[in-house]
Amino acid sequence: MVTRLPTRSTDLLAELAADVERLFNRHLEAPRLWYPHEQIDWGSGTRFSDRPWSPEDYPIADGVRSSIYVNLLTEDNLPYYTHSLTRLSPSSHPITDWNHQWTMEENRHAMVMRDWVHISRCIDPVLLEDGRRVQMFRAEVPIPETFADLICYVALQERATQIAHRNTAAHLPKDDKIGRNLLGLVAGDETKHYLFYRDLTLAAFAIDPSTMMVAAAKQVAAFAMPGTGIPGFTRHAVRIAKEGIYGITQFARDVLDPVLSLWDVGHLEHLTPDAERARLDLVTVVAKLSASVERLSRKGSKPALA
Repeated sequence: MVTRLPTRSTDLLAELAADVERLFNRHLEAPRLWYPHEQIDWGSGTRFSDRPWSPEDYPIADGVRSSIYVNLLTEDNLPYYTHSLTRLSPSSHPITDWNHQWTMEENRHAMVMRDWVHISRCIDPVLLEDGRRVQMFRAEVPIPETFADLICYVALQERATQIAHRNTAAHLPKDDKIGRNLLGLVAGDETKHYLFYRDLTLAAFAIDPSTMMVAAAKQVAAFAMPGTGIPGFTRHAVRIAKEGIYGITQFARDVLDPVLSLWDVGHLEHLTPDAERARLDLVTVVAKLSASVERLSRKGSKPALA
């Protein structure tokens, strides 16, 4: 990584404006123009008033059902995430246009997932609606303190969400080609969003490695999957982890390993004393996490990451 030495007080948001514009333009050059209404077999549905929901309508493991439930309610919570993303940037900054694009693309995830859930009957519709009302009333979202915190968190979050949707799709019944396909489309969107934030954080590390190192250590140590406001979230998280969809193992192997490798945190130079301490803290957190994964792997457990 080539490091641009920062001034004494770097305005990271201003310094990154050109990178945001470049990455946003790259994102728009390869649009994913799929339509939610085209993904659903509308003729296969049955009115719930004619036949009440039953788990036998769509036989799957509890952990897979929990994953669909949590992922969908997380997508429902999108408007509050949009507010969290925009609160740290002025309307004139290109990151605002990106946030609007991100919101527009993410919004269709809840649309298509809910249509599929109701048509396929994979989730109790009463449980889902009760959970949606609670989740959106609580409006729980991360509130990053700085722009560096925000982009570090979202890089991790988008990668984790991509993995969760992809693994959920792989656990659906093989004859549910519609469900597998649409969750693949959602995971594909999350991949593009991750690539934007992955490369934006990389540019930020080149501008101000000390600020980013402190932010990265903080966000890794405190990271939790979106959805903590969902009723019974911890119970669902345990089920999801036991099913091997998403837990500590996936966070360590599929999220942290590639992201921290890209950031090359072990070889950053010209760090401030605070940033050096943060790097040591991060190394300690990752080592403890790896030890936990190894220990629980020997026991055959799949720990949750709430």
